[in-house]
Amino acid sequence: MKSIMLKAAKEAGKIILRYYGNYGKLKFKNPRSLLTKVDILSDKRIKEMISKKFPTHNFLTEESGAIKKNSEYTWIIDPIDGTTNFVSEIPYFAVSIGLVKNKEVVMGIVYNPCTKETFFAEKGKGAFLNNKIIKVSNKNNIKDALLAFALPSDIKIAKKTLSLLSKVFGYVRGMRNPGSAALNMCYLASGKFDLFLSLSLNSWDAAAAYLIINEADGRVTSIKNGEWKVSDKTCIATNKSLHDKFIKLIK
Repeated sequence: MKSIMLKAAKEAGKIILRYYGNYGKLKFKNPRSLLTKVDILSDKRIKEMISKKFPTHNFLTEESGAIKKNSEYTWIIDPIDGTTNFVSEIPYFAVSIGLVKNKEVVMGIVYNPCTKETFFAEKGKGAFLNNKIIKVSNKNNIKDALLAFALPSDIKIAKKTLSLLSKVFGYVRGMRNPGSAALNMCYLASGKFDLFLSLSLNSWDAAAAYLIINEADGRVTSIKNGEWKVSDKTCIATNKSLHDKFIKLIK
């Protein structure tokens, strides 16, 4: 399973780079959510490769929805997390593939084809960046923390996010919204960010990165501080030692 996950992510990355700067006609899911033919091509190739190896497995992807085959395994896929960045030729976007077994995330990869950063984790076996083990930061004080966040296309939820961020502003070292939730979470797993906040995260955005953070000794919950589940929409991720302090700060 690891082998096909890695191959599928890298193959999708090749397709994405082939069209980088030449993505064709833009479509809009809503006024602030973009779709290109490259999202579709990446999605299709990943599913083709995995289906050939595991024809009875389920899929849940951002671009083609759910394909149910009554398997205990479900592949959760975002073919390009950060399409707006891709369209704008900002090299901060990724292919995200998570594997769920009976509602538990057991394997995940987040791959940035521009930088060749490959974040990977398998349950119980640690988290890795380009085959080197990674860990979350060891910061204990909120004032030293760098916060990453994600703003959804839904304006109402985006305003709620900004309201929460206003509570945090001045208490943290800085805030960043680079444009890919999956990469933001992986950067937290590797100690670059210390906190992450999203009030509207889909399973394909977070499934792989959730496991990568957990395996890097971090913590991921809903905004209500319950263990994050694939069905959750809100997400708080931290280096663990800052978790309760951050939750208290945004209440």
